[in-house]
Amino acid sequence: MIWLLSLFIFSAHAQNTAVINSDDFSFTHPTCLVRFDNSQEFANKISVNLKDKGFKLQDYIEGEKLNPEDMYLSLTIKREGWFFKDCELDLKIMEAKSSKRLSTDRTLLESKTVRAYPRVTFSGDERCTRGIDDLFIDIPKCTSGALLNSDK
Repeated sequence: MIWLLSLFIFSAHAQNTAVINSDDFSFTHPTCLVRFDNSQEFANKISVNLKDKGFKLQDYIEGEKLNPEDMYLSLTIKREGWFFKDCELDLKIMEAKSSKRLSTDRTLLESKTVRAYPRVTFSGDERCTRGIDDLFIDIPKCTSGALLNSDK
């Protein structure tokens, strides 16, 4: 009886996990929903790239709260330099363990880049927007696991 119960728990948990498919460079997730703060810098550029990769965007719950097992996006932007600032970008898609973002949350996907060119403006906005495009080269396309199971 205990063996049967543990098998059921494992199979229920396995349906909600994210899997990266190395054969076709895709990411299988049951919903492909990502919580995303659309008030952050370059939010429009990020949302377009996420949608191109098959993710569905959702806002945070009130007060930037999450549901356990929600995927959420964390983007860090640093500009460094004297006149022409380089743009360092670090993007992580993480899975929440609780209703708050924690440093111990599981990182599902991660991409980092540094853009030093083109040197057009002092603030470095064009380097950051091109850097965002560079980040999404490393992020696989998300396919919904529920859709894959219903096709078979």
